[in-house]
Amino acid sequence: MAGPITPEPFEWKEEYKVGVDAVDAHREKFFGIINKLKKVITKRDCKINVADIFFSLVHYAEHYLIQEEIYLKESGYPGFSKHQQIHNDFIERIIQFKEDYRNGKPDVCEDMYFYLENWLREHILHYDIQAVKYLKEKGVK
Repeated sequence: MAGPITPEPFEWKEEYKVGVDAVDAHREKFFGIINKLKKVITKRDCKINVADIFFSLVHYAEHYLIQEEIYLKESGYPGFSKHQQIHNDFIERIIQFKEDYRNGKPDVCEDMYFYLENWLREHILHYDIQAVKYLKEKGVK
């Protein structure tokens, strides 16, 4: 593990907005999911509440990631295939966490938290910026 998980939530800040409504909505939604997981872990309620986290992540993937992919594909984003593969890898990893949980693997919530924290920092707050810039150039709002 990467260190202790503190109870303080990640704060959604105006500076995280990118100016594409659907992308901003999915980014803000993800903050809610990771904060919910953080709360579950710090209250030691993982076994009781992890199903809700998995449900939220599936909804996030089905609604927000697919919506983002539609925008990217329709706008002709040159990095679409790579971006879509990164999303597919995310979905596969969430499925693996669910399987790990079903199989009784210890520390699944903590492992998932650190994975999602990395996704937040690397994908949402950095990698998506290039794709969003392209969408904005194509007039997506």
